[in-house]
This record gives sequence, structure tokens and C-alpha cells, in this order.
Amino acid sequence: MTVKEIMHGITLVEPGTSIREIGRIMRDKNIGSVLIKVDPLHWGIVTERDIVTKVVAKGLDPRDVKASDIMTELRYTIDAGASVQKASEIFNLHHIRRLPVMEDGEIIGMITARDVAKYCAFKSLKYKREYGRGSSSLR
Repeated sequence: MTVKEIMHGITLVEPGTSIREIGRIMRDKNIGSVLIKVDPLHWGIVTERDIVTKVVAKGLDPRDVKASDIMTELRYTIDAGASVQKASEIFNLHHIRRLPVMEDGEIIGMITARDVAKYCAFKSLKYKREYGRGSSSLR
């Protein structure tokens, strides 16, 4: 299965968007991150963790802090046609939980470690239904 088949959409905000507004967007859409397009070659991400560690824990006012102040520059992406296994390898190798999905040089979606875990759980359940629980020689 390819990452394009299990990815979800992205939410894009302007670099000057306040962290307070980003928090509202995350709450209303039930999402954990937003993307920021600074220019065609410069993208960033703001996650719930960024808000907690870079704003709340420092006692900053989320109305005064902007997305561009705390965003993390995107370093890793994955091609839409790549396998879910490849995404899992990238998550584990780089200790990240989110990967923008690229197609024709554009970000078209996002895949998360949670998406991969759900896919693996579904695949495991499907296998058990088709082939039974099987026996284990490790008992």
C-alpha cells in the first residue's frame, strides 16, 4: 500500500498567524499540526508539542507569538507512491511522527506514525480473519 492511500489532508496557515489562532484551528479540526508555507522552497510545521514547549512552558502570550516564531523547518518528506513500510522506516530513523506527502513537487497530504499504526493494526486483523490465529511455537 502507498502512503497516498492512507494519508490525510493538510491545514495550511500563514507565517504571521498567531499561536492562539493556530490552537483554535487545531481544536476545531481535531488535528495536531499545521503547515506554514514561507515561500515555495521553505516550509515549516507547528505541532501541539511546539505550542506546549515553545510557548506555554515559557509563559509566552499565544496572541503575541506567530507561527514563524516557533515553526520547525520541514526536513523530511515522502513521495506519494512510497510504501507505508518506507514511511515507517523514515519515522523510526529520524525520530519524527509526521511526514508531508509529495507529488509532482507539491505537498498533497500528510502521513503520521498513527496512520501507519492504524494501517498495521488493520492489516493484522485482516490477516487473522483470513488465516485464523495460527499457532505459535514460542508458547
